[in-house]
Formats: sequence, C-alpha cells, structure tokens
Amino acid sequence: MSAANLIRQVARQTDWWFDGPLLSPLRQIGAGLLVAAGPWILAIVTLTLIGAATEPRLGAVVLEDMRLAIVYAFMLGPIVAAPAGVIAARAVTDAVGTGAEVPVGAILLIAAGIAGIGAEALAATVALSFGLTDPGLALAFAVLTAVSAMMWTAFPVLTACRARHRLIVAFAVGMAAALGLSLAVAGIARSGADVVWCFTTGIALCFALCVVPLDPAALTTAALRDAARRLGGAGRSAWPLALGASLAIAGVWADKWVAWAWTGGQVSAAGFRHLPAYDSALFLAQLSVLPGLAAIAMFYEGPVRAAMARFRSELTRGTSLSGAERAVGVVAARLWTGLWRITVAQAALSAALILASPALAAAGGLRLDQLLLLRTGIAGAFLHMILLAASGVLILANRKAAFAAVQAAFLGFNLALSATLAAGGHLSALGFAGAAALAAALTVVLAMQTVRELLRHVFLSGNDGLFRSD
Repeated sequence: MSAANLIRQVARQTDWWFDGPLLSPLRQIGAGLLVAAGPWILAIVTLTLIGAATEPRLGAVVLEDMRLAIVYAFMLGPIVAAPAGVIAARAVTDAVGTGAEVPVGAILLIAAGIAGIGAEALAATVALSFGLTDPGLALAFAVLTAVSAMMWTAFPVLTACRARHRLIVAFAVGMAAALGLSLAVAGIARSGADVVWCFTTGIALCFALCVVPLDPAALTTAALRDAARRLGGAGRSAWPLALGASLAIAGVWADKWVAWAWTGGQVSAAGFRHLPAYDSALFLAQLSVLPGLAAIAMFYEGPVRAAMARFRSELTRGTSLSGAERAVGVVAARLWTGLWRITVAQAALSAALILASPALAAAGGLRLDQLLLLRTGIAGAFLHMILLAASGVLILANRKAAFAAVQAAFLGFNLALSATLAAGGHLSALGFAGAAALAAALTVVLAMQTVRELLRHVFLSGNDGLFRSD
C-alpha cells in the first residue's frame, strides 16, 4: 500500500471519529481556534519550546535570529496567503451550487503556488532591504515564508469544503513534526538555520497532509484550466474581500513596524529589526482574546449560518414584504444576541487578565516596565476583537468594499497613531488600542446599518450574481 493511500484511509477513519458526539464539539472549538488565531498560537508556543531547548547550545544571539526568522515568516506569509486563500475558497463555494464537478485539488494547488511565489518574493525583498548577513538563515527564512503561505492558503479551502477536521489533523501532525525535529536537532545544530529548516519541514508536512487526501487523478490539464478560470472569476468578484483580508493582517503588525523603525528598535546579529520589550508584551496580549476569536468563528459558522439559511429559505417560498422584514428581524436578533454574549464574556475575561497582569508578566518573563504595555495591549486586543466581530457582519452581507475599507482604516489609524506617539519618544501600545477603538466604532456602525438593510445588501448590492456576464 502506498503512503498516499494509507494517509487517505487514515483521513477517512479520522472523519468518522471527528463526526462523533464526543469529538464533534471539540472539533468545532479546535477549528475555531486554528482558523481565528493559528499563527499566534503556533508562533508563540513553538518559539517558547524551541528556545528553551536550543538556547544552552546555540546561545542567546543565535537563538534570537532563529526566533526572528520564524516570526518574520509568519508575519509575511499570511499577508500574501490571505487574499489567495479567500479567492480560492470563494471559487470553491461558488462552484458547489452549480452542480458541476468542483476541481478542489487543482484550485488549491494553483492558489497555493501563487501564494508561495508571492511570499518568496516578499521575503527576498525583506532580506535584501535589511541586508541579512547570514546567507544560510536568509535562505531558510525565505523558504519557510513561502511554505507557510502555502499552508495558510490551504486552510480556507479546507474550511470551504467543510473539512475542518482534516485541517486540525494536518495542523497537529505538522506542528508536532516541526517541534519534534527542532528539538531533536537542537543538540547537534550548528546554527539557527538548522532549526529553521526543521521547522520548515514540519510546515511542509502540514501542507502535504492538506493536499494528500485530494484525488491526484483529478489533476488533469482540463481540471487545471477549469480551476484557473474559476479562480479568475472569483478574483474579479472577490478582490475587495481578498484585499481586506490582507489589510487586516497587516494592520495587526503596523504598530510593531513603527516600534521597530522609530522607538528604539534594535537590529539582530543577522539583520532583523525588532524591539523585544514591545514585541513580547503585545504577543502575550494577543493571546488574551483567543477564546473570543474562537467563539466568534464558531458562532458565524454555526448559528449564524443556520439563521441565514432559514432566512433565505423563507424568502424563496414567496413570503410577503412584512414576512421578509420579520425574517430580517429574526436574523438581527440572533446576530446581536450572540455577538453581545461573546463580547461580554470576553470583556470579563480581558478585565480579569488586566487585573492579573502582574502575575502574567512574571510568568511570561516580562520586566516591570512592560506591565503597562501588557495591560494596554490586552485592552487593544479586546477592541480589535470587536472590530473583527463586526467585520463578520459585513462579510455575511457580502459588503466586500466596506470590509476592505474598515480594514484599511484600521491599518491607517494604527500607523498614524503609533507613529505620532513614537515621534514623542514614548514606547506605548496606545496607538494600537486607539486605532482598534476608532476602527471598531466605525465597523459597528456599518454593521448595524447593514443588518437594518439586510434585504437590499443580500439580494441587490451584495448579490454578485446580478453583475455576472457569464
């Protein structure tokens, strides 16, 4: 039996396990965490474990460069992968309702290839502009960026195929391999690049596990041409959504870019820019909203999807205008009730974490002067969660341009406020928190307006089918 057939059999058996009454809720929680905050979980947990194992042999300087290569790869990769993944997922979902055979494997491979090439070019640009002094580490960093972009591209496609259980398995196995190889090589590694290559191998395995269950016999020339055509059509209609996804990820990093450039940023031995005091506090603060982000992902995937299905079903049965308005009211009630409960629960958790921040800072190895950064970062992360929750309403009504606009606004606010504060020589996360507050307020207003006019947005301004020429 070939390895590919063995993996396919294991995947089918895993499908049965994860659909059971015990593991199904765990699958939903795991998928919600992974889709909502996979890069943060991966980067922080992995770097902590690898750093503890490799520092005694490699030393603090080499370990710092190794960590930064992985952080930069997981910063740049998703920026490129987000639009590719969004367009590929849209191509899959658009094809599902047509009754034609969907070339999922071809769509995934083409989109992942484009994302990998784009991420490779972006990593090379960063390496050249920074003048990285270690060629081995620069090469490992560039390859890791490309492979990670391919992996993040696969995740939305699997989600669109309702195969989140396979996504979880692929992620878990790939990350276990990355950690296992990195820890095994830590004792004999001669440079940080050796550890980065081990980590890259695990990421590549994760992507391979996402692809292997797909039927290779379906990857014909005709299927590839069909996939390219579908991706082109999806790109023409969904490009604002894809742009917004990329801007959303860039916005999270904008304040860090300013800190690295203006507020006493440091340069590692290999040439990476960073600011450890700011980065570690903000990375830890981002972890505080993982429960809320996972709950939002599960809420939109479950209750909101079901409410929208009932809403569309009632309208297709020929209900009256008053009946349509009542149906909108039911959807609105479900949306605001669910989002309000998630927000209140996360607010209570964030407040508790702010109060417990001295203990968190000690556990995370932060200094006393980073305590204010951590507290402000937790508040900013909560406000940013509200922005993402309200952005989901815009995506639900297919308001692609509005979604892109609010993400661009957050990016611009974050850059402007952080730069203004940095010009005064102050190391503060107020720029991030203030930007999140402004963008969240704007998005909530747009979301409320969208729900009030849901009929118009779903069937007119947000209906891509009205504007297709094919």
